[in-house]
Amino acid sequence: MPIAITDDHLALGSTARSFLESHKARAATRELLEAETESLPLFWDELARLGWLGLHLPEEHGGSGYGLPELVVVVEELGRAVAPGPFVPTVVASAAIARCGSEAQRARLLPGLADGSTIAGIGLAGDLRLDAGTLDGDAGAVLGGGLAGLLLLLAGDDAVLVDTGTPGVSVTVPPNVDPGRRSVRVTVRGLAVGDDDVLPGARRAVEALARTIVSAEATGGARACTDAATEYAKRREQFGRPIAMFQAVKHHCANMLVAAELATAATWDAARAAGGDPDQFELAAAVAATLAVPAFADDAQLNIQVHGGIGFTWEHDAHLYLRRATACAAAVDATRAAEDVTEAARRGVVRDVAVDLPPEADAIRHRVRDEAAVLAGLDAAARRSRMIETGYVMPHWPKPWGLAAGAVEQLVIDEELAAAGISRPQYGITGWVLLTLIQHGTEDQIARWVRPTLDQTMVWCQLFSEPDAGSDAAGVTSRATRVDGGWLVNGQKVWTSGAHQAHRGLATVRTNPDAPKHAGITTVVIDMAADGVEIRPLRQITGASDFNEVFFTDVFVPDDDVVGAPDAGWTVARATLGNERVSIGGGAGGGGGLRIDLVALLDAHGDRLPGAAPRVGRHLAEEQTLRLLNLRSAERAVAGAEPGPEGNVTKLVLAEHGHETAALAAALTGPDTTFLDGEGATAALLTLSTRALSIAGGTSEITRNQIGERILGLPRDPLIR
Repeated sequence: MPIAITDDHLALGSTARSFLESHKARAATRELLEAETESLPLFWDELARLGWLGLHLPEEHGGSGYGLPELVVVVEELGRAVAPGPFVPTVVASAAIARCGSEAQRARLLPGLADGSTIAGIGLAGDLRLDAGTLDGDAGAVLGGGLAGLLLLLAGDDAVLVDTGTPGVSVTVPPNVDPGRRSVRVTVRGLAVGDDDVLPGARRAVEALARTIVSAEATGGARACTDAATEYAKRREQFGRPIAMFQAVKHHCANMLVAAELATAATWDAARAAGGDPDQFELAAAVAATLAVPAFADDAQLNIQVHGGIGFTWEHDAHLYLRRATACAAAVDATRAAEDVTEAARRGVVRDVAVDLPPEADAIRHRVRDEAAVLAGLDAAARRSRMIETGYVMPHWPKPWGLAAGAVEQLVIDEELAAAGISRPQYGITGWVLLTLIQHGTEDQIARWVRPTLDQTMVWCQLFSEPDAGSDAAGVTSRATRVDGGWLVNGQKVWTSGAHQAHRGLATVRTNPDAPKHAGITTVVIDMAADGVEIRPLRQITGASDFNEVFFTDVFVPDDDVVGAPDAGWTVARATLGNERVSIGGGAGGGGGLRIDLVALLDAHGDRLPGAAPRVGRHLAEEQTLRLLNLRSAERAVAGAEPGPEGNVTKLVLAEHGHETAALAAALTGPDTTFLDGEGATAALLTLSTRALSIAGGTSEITRNQIGERILGLPRDPLIR
């Protein structure tokens, strides 16, 4: 999904994309590959007349009066088109002047930057020193300096504005990896700098702006690479079938999409944060750069890999993206950004994430707040009963069990219940099954099972997985044979969470062995205390027994306990699997409740792990972005848009994030990880337990297949009947 969510932003992005396509922006970049000198793209003046260079600038200085959320939508499209020209460094400079400059500086410089007559380059590295009004040193690689008349350079805690034609300023243009937007080497010797050329104390703000805007370009580039690799994999055939059917290729494409989605969410949030607390903006921008810049580089490499030999040719456009990604990575140091994420965590900076609700939420809020006040005055049992009776127990469920609440109402209820200190009952797997019964059960089944389950006097388990069919939920071999009044079930289920505590289980059984694999399945409810049901706990590597084997020997299931039509149970099963994966994707997964403070471990034992600070920062950035994926999903729902890929992406990233949590904890804890007491206990238990995250609820390999097939539209593997 693009950065844009609202209709206005989507329309802006669509306009920018059409403009760049009609002006053949990517072809214009290719034309500069072997050009001796760089020139402005032919569409520069028209682009400026559209007002895009000043989207984020005040109207009194020639801008449109919007902000970074609008600007990054356009920059993302420039990245997608790998467009030539100094748009990105110019808008970074103008954003910095608008944010940190004096009124005189804004009046003097912003109109030219907004109308495209002033071109800017930015230098975020180097070793410039500003001492008593004199600037000296090396500015490093200055992005976009090849055409710039104005340079925005960092010197200590300040930013300095330098005219490229000033004596004492040396600008050289070496051969560039990205000729479409050339960087330069800048050295300064004894340059007298007045107060009107300094943005005092602006370093951190300039870095945050640059990180956000370059991340937007990187996000667009990563998405373009994902699209190109996906489309090629669909049509390129090897060994008699499209290469997209090969799981290794499918997983490359899925990984590309995941990286692009994380980059998108982080960049979107950084742009939103720009108008708020400076510490939060700097954190959000560091998170964006930590994820988006490497995502572009990795996706550009994988795009070439998927294309194979043709992707490595000069004639193919894949290397244009690799060149741009390399230049972005040189301009914005993702490792330093990750270190800044760690430092922000050390200082206690936390990014507040909340959905922007529309005005109609206010009317809902008054009603919900009144109900929350009533609930707060009840004891636990009475509160649960009232929540069930009013539908507040599961607001998104259909009436009468829920409120059939839309996205806005759900979010308001969540906010107001949290503010009143009220938690809804937690049902876990039981909730997934119960919603399926409400969706597919008969009136009699709903009457018998729904209310007792909501009252938490009845607990359910899910009897799907079998010894030879884990993630392949349709590979059912447990049989149900028709008898008078019902069915006799024989077979075995495995990895059944909570079976030893459940009163009922929703099971898939094969009722027509001659039907195709996904047909001939029936969904039934099994009384876990019935004759012929045997439950054997499975002891896990942690020593706990949360899973079970369940054996059925001539277990009788009456016709009244068949959910849905016989032989049509796959539809019912898929509904339950969908409820499960949405729940896990929404953040229900984790490390079994184990928590560990990685920053504290880093401070205590950082010497045990080389490069620990940026690695912890990357981990924290990913953790924050997992929350942002859910936030974007909620924002999209509020905007009335269709669901995006966040559920599948979050399920996959959560699992592998848990693995990295354990690995970091073990590396920093060191020898104590061998002991199950003291400081090493949590790290040891995380090491033992987190592997389950990439297995439970569908393995990460299967999740990658689903991302490839359901989101990217890659062809499925041939199914065996």
